[in-house]
Amino acid sequence: MSHGRRSGMTIIELLVVISITGVLVAMLLPAIQAAREAARRAQCRNHLRQIGLALNSYHATHNTFPPGRLRTLVDGQGRGFSAYAFLLPYLEAGSLYNSIDFNANADDPVANGTALGQTIAFFLCPSDSVRTLQSSVVNGNVVNSAVHNYPLNTGTTFPVSPRNPRGVAVTGVFFENSHVGYREVTDGSSNTVCISETIKSEGGPAVWDNASRTSGFVLTAGNDNATKGPELVDYASQCHQAGLLLQQTRGSRWLYGAPGHSMYNHLRPPNDPDVDCRGGLPHSIRTNYWWDRLSLNIAARSRHSGGVHALFCDGHVQFVSNSIAERVWQALGSRNEGETVSWD
Repeated sequence: MSHGRRSGMTIIELLVVISITGVLVAMLLPAIQAAREAARRAQCRNHLRQIGLALNSYHATHNTFPPGRLRTLVDGQGRGFSAYAFLLPYLEAGSLYNSIDFNANADDPVANGTALGQTIAFFLCPSDSVRTLQSSVVNGNVVNSAVHNYPLNTGTTFPVSPRNPRGVAVTGVFFENSHVGYREVTDGSSNTVCISETIKSEGGPAVWDNASRTSGFVLTAGNDNATKGPELVDYASQCHQAGLLLQQTRGSRWLYGAPGHSMYNHLRPPNDPDVDCRGGLPHSIRTNYWWDRLSLNIAARSRHSGGVHALFCDGHVQFVSNSIAERVWQALGSRNEGETVSWD
């Protein structure tokens, strides 16, 4: 009896098919990842647009933007609410706004724990999915702190408070007890950045070695984050030495107005590789002495390739390259310095 020859693939042919398939997958994966990031980037942009609409609705009602950091002058009762606390009714979050006790401190885990721990989807950039909630212990209480990716611009100088000892002007739109309206944005609302991006801290050591890259920010030399908080007046000498305390709370507590948490400035270009730094003591239980010295050198940052989104005060959102000239970035960060801005 004769038997017909069976058809099939040889081992060599199978290996060739597997190799070709592997090459095709390797070629397709970057395209798929790029498409996904493009979608995340577009969603991030839309979130900022929503915030921009809320800012302009608030301005239409109050003829000013909300304060970047609300502060009383009562030692131990500083309040410390960020602009986002006041924007909630304009972001379809009126019930959360009504849950806030504005007579207590923003970082009080008992009075304002609900808002402190409330994650708001359009405060988050989907490209930065590292963490969604940060926890810390405050006066023996565990505080769950909802994070965000959209910090408020304080301008192009170190201070957050106009009461700083040297009398340095605060040039941004959002700062301590600010009440900036379009009339004060004399550089033009389409040429002035209100809000940009930050990356959330990934955790890590509590002390910096003056070498390692970090997603946190250091405190000024001599700052113990409790009883002493030297003002930042010289970035090079105060923020570059081993042993500085390292805060892993970037982007934490959208409810709370403080450098690194919900504030940045335009002293350095987007995604600058140098370390971020904070001076003073922001905590609402501290004193006027340290609140007057609250200061920062914190850059805008994102997990997008090549730059960050920036929300301008007129409500439009633009992607800004890491390679933007420093002087142009600084001009976009000030509201009334009279700079002529030409960029694309």
